[in-house]
Amino acid sequence: MKIFKRTASLFLAFCLCAGMLLLQPQSTVSAATTTTPTTKVLRIYSRSQSNSDIHINLPKGKVCYVKNIKTNSKNLIAKNTRYYTSTSTDEYTNPYAEIGLYAKKEGTYKVTYNICDKAGKKLSSGKVTVYAKNDSPVKSAKFANKEINSALTGKSSGKLSIRMNKGYKLKKITVATYDKSGKEVVKNFKNNSTLKLGQYAYISRNTYSDSSSYYTSLAARTTITVTYVDKYTKQEYQLVYIIRRLAK
Repeated sequence: MKIFKRTASLFLAFCLCAGMLLLQPQSTVSAATTTTPTTKVLRIYSRSQSNSDIHINLPKGKVCYVKNIKTNSKNLIAKNTRYYTSTSTDEYTNPYAEIGLYAKKEGTYKVTYNICDKAGKKLSSGKVTVYAKNDSPVKSAKFANKEINSALTGKSSGKLSIRMNKGYKLKKITVATYDKSGKEVVKNFKNNSTLKLGQYAYISRNTYSDSSSYYTSLAARTTITVTYVDKYTKQEYQLVYIIRRLAK
């Protein structure tokens, strides 16, 4: 099951509208939704807008559009926000369309649509179940007994503890840091264990015939990716927490 990440430095409104980037309780997290090739079920947050909630694969080799988009409630707004269509049959050409959603209130909704050719003839149809729910997957995310936040920490290590709310299943945790050369190192992490924060920052260097560039940061970033199963869609999603300390 493919997972798309949308990261941010604050624990953004967790609205899988990546993910979804959905929650508002903490301060350094974002999320992203798992989608099948054509979305059939998804999780969003009410009163949170996104332009790319529903992803639809369009046929290759002909010009096609998404038409007749409907919802089963006036409390859910759905609109075709982008599309790419092509007559090419090249293997690298992937026509698609996206539908943005806005739920006025919490609820379980249905979205239906048709895929039509250039003349408006219906080729196929689709239906998506939308769970607009405002509860948070994570009950707490603590490092060294404090909720993770955006401030620089003076600690080099501490216990990392992720507690999920009822109905949400924690699948795995991965931790990404940078080595002395500025390259990313990713490792699996056991919940409720001691986390050693990264000491080094990301480094980017580029050299050209007439110029060169260098980029790094004052802060060494430790990125914690929490993969969990959503209690409504039963699909996998991710939350990304970031802890920063001064880099060597």
